[in-house]
Amino acid sequence: MKIAIIGGGASGTVCAISIKQQDRNASVTVYERLPRVLKKILVTGNGRCNLTNLNSSQDFFRGDTELVRPAFSKYPPKNNIEFFNKIGLLTFIEAQGRVYPMSAQANSVVNALLGEAKRLGVEFVTDTQITDIKYQNGCYVLNGKFKADKIVISCGGSAAKAQGTDGSSFKLLKALGVKIREPKPALTGVVIKNFSASLKGVRRVSNIKLIIDGREVYSELGEVQYNDYGISGIPVMQFSGLVSTSKSDNIRIIIDSAPELDINCLKEFFNTQKQHNPEMTAEILAAGIVPKSLGSYILKTAGIKNAELLKDINASRLSLFVAALKELSFEAESVRDFQYAQTTAGGVLASELNPNTLEIKALKGVFVTGEAVNVDGLCGGHNLQWAWSSGRLAADGILKEN
Repeated sequence: MKIAIIGGGASGTVCAISIKQQDRNASVTVYERLPRVLKKILVTGNGRCNLTNLNSSQDFFRGDTELVRPAFSKYPPKNNIEFFNKIGLLTFIEAQGRVYPMSAQANSVVNALLGEAKRLGVEFVTDTQITDIKYQNGCYVLNGKFKADKIVISCGGSAAKAQGTDGSSFKLLKALGVKIREPKPALTGVVIKNFSASLKGVRRVSNIKLIIDGREVYSELGEVQYNDYGISGIPVMQFSGLVSTSKSDNIRIIIDSAPELDINCLKEFFNTQKQHNPEMTAEILAAGIVPKSLGSYILKTAGIKNAELLKDINASRLSLFVAALKELSFEAESVRDFQYAQTTAGGVLASELNPNTLEIKALKGVFVTGEAVNVDGLCGGHNLQWAWSSGRLAADGILKEN
């Protein structure tokens, strides 16, 4: 049996290894458009590779999340950790269940996978982009010359083109008549309408909420980073996919820049300062709570000038400042494009796939894994967990049908 895997990323490589671990006689070839495979792995987890998460489940995903359950039921996080242990990679666990290689280097994950692939005889054909798939004379023919009995489309989504995922999987799938949800950037920054450049460089642990059409759809406490285009940071990245896939033109982001303090505590602090330091400027007062440039921006939002003295600011105006500290409002314009995104929201719809094998229902012998499927996870190792489990599930489906 000849199997062609299109895409040498996480799910494609693990799929190839899983097939060969179970059937050494299978001929498995991985086709990769870049000069090397597994390039995207090297930049995950800030170069440390957050390879899974002990808490990963359907709850940490968006899209057709019903596809996650069968894959994770068969290959949960602990099983994937055991998989890596067996091929020579030890791991350790950090906060919130994040799992990393013991070396804390992504290259260790790549080396372990390539070492196992070499031992098993997986063939890698690099610098080769598959642009055409046809079924002829009882087999699939790729680019008019590469033949295979079965195919796995694992060439990712549209995020991070430099690492190999350029959206080519969707072109192939559309040409095969497969229905997909329009790909959108996810795990990326959010562009703010009429954003003030004065906030660039500010980092602040805040409680942030995403409001769409007046309804709160997401909230999280974490570091918000202010950039020249808008905001980023883990909490922002987590809900960016909701922004990119929303059809609403009424999307607001509310930021509590002083989550440690409630409104009454802030008012009491301000009144005390006004009583004991009436000559203090508003700018100095604000800078005692939040970074200076953020404080100045919040003061401006409340209609208070930096140079105003506390003795000249009445209670109602101070209340406006407190309100802006606790609920600074921005209007989301868009998200940063695929060049800056870590993953893709969108892909092959669940209705097109057998959930227990990830085989395309209308195309016998063609499977889809990883980011090409309409499943996208939050930060924290969840997307790689999906890559490993979906790749291994497809491998089982291929061998079961053989």
